[in-house]
Amino acid sequence: MHLQQPNTKTRMQTSTVTLLVITAVLWGNIEAFSDAAVDCCLTTKDTRIPIQIVASYFHQTTDSGCAIAATVFITKKDKKLCAPPEKNTWITKIISHLEKKKKAPQ
Repeated sequence: MHLQQPNTKTRMQTSTVTLLVITAVLWGNIEAFSDAAVDCCLTTKDTRIPIQIVASYFHQTTDSGCAIAATVFITKKDKKLCAPPEKNTWITKIISHLEKKKKAPQ
């Protein structure tokens, strides 16, 4: 019984497909482990934050790659304080205050 060797063209096509699959897998891994780390709150604290120390805020969402949703307040000294997502009156008051300051002519 004589086994036929695959021809050169078939081997070349198989090598090309294999190389493309390996490249795609490695490219996906490079993207997944890029240096662009997401800075997320891991927990929130329901401790009131004095309104006079807050400079700005933003909403952290799970869509942005973070494990939990949060309201993140940035202090005048550039510290990030993680609060629950707008569930309490004091959080809403600080946000309203910051929004009014943003809209006020300077």
